[in-house]
Amino acid sequence: MSEFSPEIEADYPRFRRTNDADFAIHMRDWPTYKKLRAALLAKEFKPNPKIEHRLHLGTAMVDLIPYGSKIAPYGKLTWPESELQMTVTGFDEVCAAARRSASVKDAPIPVITVPGFVLLKIIAYLDRKERGGDKYKDDARDIAYWLQNYAGGTNDERRFGLAKEPGFAGQDYETAGAVLLGKEVRALASAAAAAHVDRFLQQSQDRYSPFIDALAAGMTDGSANKKRDEGVALLTAFGKGYQHARKPGK
Repeated sequence: MSEFSPEIEADYPRFRRTNDADFAIHMRDWPTYKKLRAALLAKEFKPNPKIEHRLHLGTAMVDLIPYGSKIAPYGKLTWPESELQMTVTGFDEVCAAARRSASVKDAPIPVITVPGFVLLKIIAYLDRKERGGDKYKDDARDIAYWLQNYAGGTNDERRFGLAKEPGFAGQDYETAGAVLLGKEVRALASAAAAAHVDRFLQQSQDRYSPFIDALAAGMTDGSANKKRDEGVALLTAFGKGYQHARKPGK
């Protein structure tokens, strides 16, 4: 299952570009995963000597992430060589909701939706921030991109329709996409994944949280203050939609 999103329309702002592709694959056990990896290595893929789950094909990087109840019990994956732990909570529901990509006609593959992408990015953000290093800052910026731009294409009417729904009358256009995204993330998330989103919202809505800091990094004081205000408003709107979609007792 690829992480590439099919929903970046031509009139959207440019998304952060990378030369890596993430593939999530449901696996029975580690021997099965090793067989797949060996088959790829026999097809000109090269291993990364430092990152166990990464392969290279020319200039492209491929992260091959297995998941499943036996290979990653309780949503925690432990890589056999490095013993690095990785959270794969959310993979089941996100991959189940994936759609076939029309952009690769010769070999269409399932790609995750934007709500699925954001759900996994939230979990990755928490995971990486707790492990240390700066990688979580890229996750923060990816989440912020969709909080700002979701359902914002010229041919997408969902933001306008939100104002007609009970509880959202008067919702401004700029934050309506974040509300819609929050509703769809909550509708998608399992109870285990939702617990991560709850923690993310609790930790991130402060104006000087690590999440907001990542968005304002490198800016002058005036621009940073504006970015902090925008980030808090978008997170608040996301949380509003997320809580609205929460079912009683969940």
